[in-house]
Amino acid sequence: MGDRGTTVTHESSMGAYERLLRDPPAGPEAPLRPRRPDAYSVDGRGVVAVVRSKSRVEGIRESLRLIGGVEPIMEGVEGEILIKPNCNTDDPFPRDTHPETVRAIAESLLSAGFPAERIIIGEISGRARGLPTRHTMRNLGITGVAEDLGLRISCFEEEGWVTVRPPGGGAWPDGIKIPRRVHEAGRVILTPIMRPHSNATFTISLKLAVGMIDAVGREWLHDGEAFYEKMVELNLAYSADLVVADATRIYVDSEAFHDVAEPGVIIAGSSRVAADAVSVALMKHYGAHGASDRPVMEHEQFTISEGLGLGSPRLDGFDLRTSNLAGDEGFDELVSRIRKELTG
Repeated sequence: MGDRGTTVTHESSMGAYERLLRDPPAGPEAPLRPRRPDAYSVDGRGVVAVVRSKSRVEGIRESLRLIGGVEPIMEGVEGEILIKPNCNTDDPFPRDTHPETVRAIAESLLSAGFPAERIIIGEISGRARGLPTRHTMRNLGITGVAEDLGLRISCFEEEGWVTVRPPGGGAWPDGIKIPRRVHEAGRVILTPIMRPHSNATFTISLKLAVGMIDAVGREWLHDGEAFYEKMVELNLAYSADLVVADATRIYVDSEAFHDVAEPGVIIAGSSRVAADAVSVALMKHYGAHGASDRPVMEHEQFTISEGLGLGSPRLDGFDLRTSNLAGDEGFDELVSRIRKELTG
């Protein structure tokens, strides 16, 4: 994985977090940028691909092919394409994004002609054992990918921020402070993992927005009130253009990080809500804690998202495409259960 060059401990991370709380970055107000139109749309419906493969890289490439390739999100982009991984701690995949997931996406962009210097890997790590982000990204091997391919790294706590006030963001009365680099990005690609979560029930792409707020914002998010509303509303503050969720292996227990299932699946889509709904249906198929307690569409992340106009978790709201590169006899049953779960 990474070279584990600098140890990140709970004590060092919390120390960095406390410093960010005492001296938070400025966040001058900026106009909310209009939500970008869906780059992968068929008759007004988004696209989600589910691919089973014995190879992560082949699965990612096939999922991108199924939804229409990387060319649609490159078209007309004058600025940067930002890849946002999950680097909450420096624990390796499946707790955080696998570096080869980032590599496969970046190589697809490079092969299609997008300049390496305009591809940014951006993140701010978690408070418990992640800060400074620069150390965590190196330990996970993300920095090594950037160095190999000539990409750039952005550690959000080291850079500028802006505050936006999205309509519908009532749980954030003082506005939402996000990294300026996210605000100005031409495109944003999310690379979440998926696992149960004590506060959010599950963490996939919608919750990845927590890695786009500063320490003060995290304190507000975790103050014990309206958590789901605050978390989902973060997604109003920026556009996401592509989700590539790695479910080759997933944790299914309640944050003990012991029980792992191996779906061997990559999920890619143009809608955070649709991709997450398919992902939760997959998690439910494997008995993941919390995700399995009720119908997928009844989870707060989806009911709130739908009410805010972020997208639909329902199968009639997007085009589901599948590919079974592994030739696995159980794949058709998995797809059938996903379709059944999201119909209604």
